[in-house]
Amino acid sequence: MDRITSNFVIPRWAAAFGILIGVANIAGWVFDWTVFISILPTLPKMVLATAALVLLSAAGLACQARARPLRRTALACGALAALWGLVMALSHVFMMPIGFLLAGAMGSQTAITLSSTFTSSMFLALGVALVLMALRRCVIGAQALAAGAFLVSLLNAGGYFFRDTFLYEVLPGQGVGLLTTVAAMLLALGILFLRPRLGIMAAINSNMPAIRIARRLLLSAIGVPLVLGVGVTLGMNAGWYDAGTALPLLVWGTMVGFTVIIWRLCLQLHEVEIARQHAEAELRRTMQELHDADGRKDVFLATLAHELRNPLAPIKATAQLLARTGSTGPEQLGRMSAIIERQVDHMVTLVDDLMDVSRVRRGQIALERVPVDLQAVIAAAHEQVRPLVERKRHACSVTAEPVPVRVLGDSKRLVQVVANLLNNAAKYTPEGGALSLALRADGRQAVIEVRDNGAGIDAALLPTVFEMFTQAALTPDRSEGGLGMGLSLVKRLTEMQGGSVRANSAGAGRGSVFTVTLPLADR
Repeated sequence: MDRITSNFVIPRWAAAFGILIGVANIAGWVFDWTVFISILPTLPKMVLATAALVLLSAAGLACQARARPLRRTALACGALAALWGLVMALSHVFMMPIGFLLAGAMGSQTAITLSSTFTSSMFLALGVALVLMALRRCVIGAQALAAGAFLVSLLNAGGYFFRDTFLYEVLPGQGVGLLTTVAAMLLALGILFLRPRLGIMAAINSNMPAIRIARRLLLSAIGVPLVLGVGVTLGMNAGWYDAGTALPLLVWGTMVGFTVIIWRLCLQLHEVEIARQHAEAELRRTMQELHDADGRKDVFLATLAHELRNPLAPIKATAQLLARTGSTGPEQLGRMSAIIERQVDHMVTLVDDLMDVSRVRRGQIALERVPVDLQAVIAAAHEQVRPLVERKRHACSVTAEPVPVRVLGDSKRLVQVVANLLNNAAKYTPEGGALSLALRADGRQAVIEVRDNGAGIDAALLPTVFEMFTQAALTPDRSEGGLGMGLSLVKRLTEMQGGSVRANSAGAGRGSVFTVTLPLADR
């Protein structure tokens, strides 16, 4: 990830400006342009030895800030910059010239003067950092060296702004030039952003909320003292107060600034923590729902296996009986055929339900949208369920409006919806129960209501009664069979035709009411 081209924008610009500063300084010495040597005649100069350090460091940075880094070239440039900086630093320590290069003193800086001790040390650190980056080893150490060089350069820049020669001069007349300071700052930033997702930079280069807040705090830690220092210095230079007053003002302003900023960041952290807690609660709720759904799925699979196995036992017994008896009379053969046909029809119904649910969930069912008379729909549904109602000796009443009630929908699927609801009511009501099927118009809606006085639905199951794998939990004894997919299919088919369905029950053993609502067709 750290090799993405967009991450090299800062290093490339830093290397480009570094090369520009180094070349401009050389041109300044050749053509005696003071602005490219020391900006002003009274300021420390950037000598040719420093220009060489800047160019070597910038070249090493540019070689690494590529989609395909030139590692060997970058390593060579970094090593040369580090070696050159080390040689000049040792020359200052032991007061020894290097060939024709001299250690300048007392304002005697010339083109052949050695770089100052601070300058040599800074570029020694930058050269070592470039070498470590090129080797891809100890990225944290390389970034720490670059950060140190940047902070020293920032201190030098502060000395120029506040006109404090102590901050940028080690020897009188020989210090770190302003151009050198700018070049070192840019190169240090470029090295820091070479691997923005590794090392110490990874801590401030993330989009996590806490990291964004920490990044703002870091910027405030740099910006607040800088802005206050500039303001206090300007006021002191204007004669509004003396140095004795400036220091307490700076301390007070820093305290107030950081108090306000940290307070605001604490509020943001509080909001982040609340959002995190809500996300964790939502995750726990989702995990619980998945766990419950997985449990219902297991029940469903066990039910499916049971329901598919049940019809096979009568079929197998009938086949064995046929094999043993050899020849059978027409009456016995008819009874056996009826057994096989009934069980096969049951298996076909199970498979059809499975296929319908699968098609609906995948959006593969095409519905007609034609005017449908719901009176014919409830009559057809009642006729389908009549054998089960009669077998269980239920009393089933059917009531409808005296005038046709028409909706736009698919007649076959609407019959399936009503038949499933009426079939459920018949199955889960004890023998001799009471069922009712009613149709009425309510404003611009058609309402179909299926009511029974049977097993009812527990209040805890009502919110999930139309979900897949839920129905099996309603009748744990499995006395009436079924896969429990009917209500899920009812809900989906009804919604596909612009309607809705809801379930109500006073509790277990107190019956239930299912209500289907569909928009009426325009006259």
